[in-house]
Amino acid sequence: METKVVNDKPCLSIVNCKLSILLLFAAALLSCVVDDAGNSENVVMQNVALTGIVKDASGAPLGGVIVTTGSLNDTTGGDGTFSFSQAGTVGGRAIIKFEKSGYFTLTRSGAKQDEMYLEAMLSPKGNNGSISLQSDFDAASEKTLQVGGIKIELPASAFAKADGSAYSGTVRADVLNLGSGNANTALMMPGGDLATDKSDEMVSPIGMVDVVFTDNAGNLLKIKDNTNVKMTYTAPAGATNLPSSIPLWTFDEARGIWIEEGSATLQGNAYTGTVSHFTKKGAGRREKTAIMQIHATECDDKPAAGAKVTFFDVLDDLLPLGYEFLYETYYTNSAGDCSVTVAKDWKNWTVNVSYKGENQRQAFTQGNMGKQIVEFQFKNGCNGWDLTFNLKAGPSTNSLIIQCVPAMPEGKITKKRYEPDFFLHGAITRVGAFSFTQTGGTNPWGAIGVSFQSQGSGWNENFTEYTYFLNSSQGTWTGTARIDASHLSDSGDLLETMFEDVGIKSITIGSNNPVSLSIK
Repeated sequence: METKVVNDKPCLSIVNCKLSILLLFAAALLSCVVDDAGNSENVVMQNVALTGIVKDASGAPLGGVIVTTGSLNDTTGGDGTFSFSQAGTVGGRAIIKFEKSGYFTLTRSGAKQDEMYLEAMLSPKGNNGSISLQSDFDAASEKTLQVGGIKIELPASAFAKADGSAYSGTVRADVLNLGSGNANTALMMPGGDLATDKSDEMVSPIGMVDVVFTDNAGNLLKIKDNTNVKMTYTAPAGATNLPSSIPLWTFDEARGIWIEEGSATLQGNAYTGTVSHFTKKGAGRREKTAIMQIHATECDDKPAAGAKVTFFDVLDDLLPLGYEFLYETYYTNSAGDCSVTVAKDWKNWTVNVSYKGENQRQAFTQGNMGKQIVEFQFKNGCNGWDLTFNLKAGPSTNSLIIQCVPAMPEGKITKKRYEPDFFLHGAITRVGAFSFTQTGGTNPWGAIGVSFQSQGSGWNENFTEYTYFLNSSQGTWTGTARIDASHLSDSGDLLETMFEDVGIKSITIGSNNPVSLSIK
């Protein structure tokens, strides 16, 4: 399945719960769910053009992800995409849940709109430096878990089974740090817009963490009743003027919002508090919100639909952040507009907008957040495109990538994003886009017999990288490959038609160091 073109998608910084009762009311499908506080909530199915993509931690499309919204579910294919015509909403927020074995579950949420585009990233469980931790230990013993700047101190015999009975045996802890050191926070963040139970407030966190406890059979474990667990969040390096205490937060999966639960006090350079249960946790203060309007255009003031909008902090003395920390991710709609939620009192924030391979930034200071419409005008390719192709190693030993800078434009007539090899005289021979040097293997024909696989090859979601997977029908093959630029200057009706359709002025081969391949 081919990655969908981001087109006519409004902005969104976007969970699901199990359905128990279904009834038809006012032409909307309702179901009853229970939030983390035990309160009953109604899920309302509403018409929404909801599409998006799920990636793994490397940024590659992730297949086999179960995506659920209300009573509907979909499973991503090899291109990582999903699509719904309705979304399950609670309190006017769309709730979307992402699940895959071996990965942390993610719930995204955001204000329901008629059209929504969502980008999400799942992190694999396991040990990955300051990002994630997996640890097995005896439930009867005390245990301290630390990943990045977050520490969890578990007392002995602290665990219970789902039915509340005491648990003894091996505990597996999986911890995901969503604070400092994790560059993918914006795409892995629960919810996505930091919304709280108060409509005019948001969380401004110093850290977030996902913690999952299971037994030997993979069954979920919980903290026993009346048991407190000490948690510590290290303040960002360089942060000053820290308040003496800040709220602790739990992400409510059912409603897709953050709920305040307790507080943490400052001890040295860290905040410490206690919790009595684990889901997705955070620490940070409440902020009053404002709405910032983004308007993006391209050539001749046409709307720049699908432009990616991200916000991040820069070093200042305002809690919570002393490092660049990506927060919300949004996308402009078909009119090039995007309304995003920001904190009124944030200082020195930068908004970054990316469109068709071009990035623009604007900085803001305290006092003008949400006060104006912020304009971004993209000129890249207005008078024709000058493209550069760079060769990179692929995600596996039998793959390689051609990087396109800027992003491959869409054909004016065909509406197609041509594969790079089409411009390298590979439209017929495919592998003619590359030159191969064999160093080993059983294939007696060298490059002959090496061919593209149809499944898995394709563009990433930004149309900046095209991945090629290769196989050999004549036996194993080991060697190197380079881009073959010898045909770029060739004329031909097909090539000229493609150049004209896309509006390309020139193609230059940039980085072209040989890529090692091993094909079975």
